[in-house]
Amino acid sequence: MQKVKILVAMIIFFVSSTAHAEILQITLNDAIKFALKNNRLIEQSTEDRESSRWNLSATRRSFGPRFSWNSSLNRIGGKYYSDYRTRRYQANFFGYDEKDFPLYKSENTNSINFSMPLYTGGNLEGKIKAAKYGLNAADLILENTRQQVKWQTAQAYFQILQMSDLIKVRQEEIENLQEHLQTVQIQYEVGTVAMADVLATNVQLANSQQAINTALGNYENAVATLNNLIGLPIDTEIITKDDLKYVLYEKSEVECLEYALEHRPDGIAANYEIKKSAAAVKSAKSGSRPNISAVVQGNFSGEGVFKSDHSAEQWKAGLQMSWDIFDNNVTSAQVHQAQSAQKKAESVAQQQIEKIRLEVHTAYTSLKVAEKNIAVTSDAVKKAKEQYEIAKIRYEEGVDVNLTVMDAQEKLTQARTNYYSALYSYNESVAQLEKAMGVPIEIDAKIYSDAINSGKSFSQALEESKVGEK
Repeated sequence: MQKVKILVAMIIFFVSSTAHAEILQITLNDAIKFALKNNRLIEQSTEDRESSRWNLSATRRSFGPRFSWNSSLNRIGGKYYSDYRTRRYQANFFGYDEKDFPLYKSENTNSINFSMPLYTGGNLEGKIKAAKYGLNAADLILENTRQQVKWQTAQAYFQILQMSDLIKVRQEEIENLQEHLQTVQIQYEVGTVAMADVLATNVQLANSQQAINTALGNYENAVATLNNLIGLPIDTEIITKDDLKYVLYEKSEVECLEYALEHRPDGIAANYEIKKSAAAVKSAKSGSRPNISAVVQGNFSGEGVFKSDHSAEQWKAGLQMSWDIFDNNVTSAQVHQAQSAQKKAESVAQQQIEKIRLEVHTAYTSLKVAEKNIAVTSDAVKKAKEQYEIAKIRYEEGVDVNLTVMDAQEKLTQARTNYYSALYSYNESVAQLEKAMGVPIEIDAKIYSDAINSGKSFSQALEESKVGEK
């Protein structure tokens, strides 16, 4: 326990010597909560989702009425208007009413237009469907981003734990070498060993001191990496509350893969991209069909603002149709382009399935390898420690050489390093496997997709698929 306190004190001193930083005690769950709240990738993915939502809103509103008003106010002149002035003078001479021949000097024109699409040949309908599927995909990609950030945060947190354990290994190595150096010096002073043993032990001690300096630097970098992920200043000092542990993972690889194929949000999002591209094909085909709209228009102009004394007021209401009978095969080319995009989306979706299979297999294999290595290295640490104690006693009794003690110490350090590396690899593999499986953070992708496919709204699907603190 005393050694652990010394270790923590060393870490705090090392970091505080480089910067005056805030100290934060944190668990893995705390770190993940910080990351889900502050991480820039999640912030960006959230804005992408908002962009998709507003795109759907804008596309839907394209099917509604549009009202516009165009107005201009100008000073006018020229021969065209001079004729009116001439007639005005003639009217005065012959005694006619001047109002019949207005003197034009300015003009305010106003045009009011109302239109609403009635039939677009499937163009707007296809765009609305594509926008819906785009929002579906954005919801799932946001969840995938959360899962990615959680994995990265866990990985960084475990790296801090690993670096802390390796510092502890180096500290114990230094303490062993310092104790052994005292023994060597005593034996040298009484003439039972040569100066070479003292020098060799000092060299080994210097190497260990260099190694712990490197470990401390790696620890600081690991802390900075975690701070960056969870949205804290990189010089914030992190004191971890957890330890690297081995907890048996009971699911089989087949179970993990089955879960992943049903729940991976980016896998389901790829299917929505196929639907989105299929809707784009239908929209492109509308180019060969007519467009019909209801239209109401009104125009008037006058000498003053909102006057109508330049010309009679006009209005018209009815239906308006436009139809590109021949567009030089532009529509055909656009349809083929959309169909190619659909085939690409199908290929991407299939590639995503293959990627999911590979990631699950890779993470599960790494987990099992690390699990075996934990058992092997744990036993190796016990044997290496026993070997070191025997070598130290034999050297003290004068029946073995200093090189044997140095070699035993190196093997003990390596065995301990391998053990903590195996623990890190196991915990990191579990986190990676959860990401590969699509274990939910905020929404369950399968429940969300099932709700959407059953006709539920976006808000209903999100509400039903929330996992909360589960």
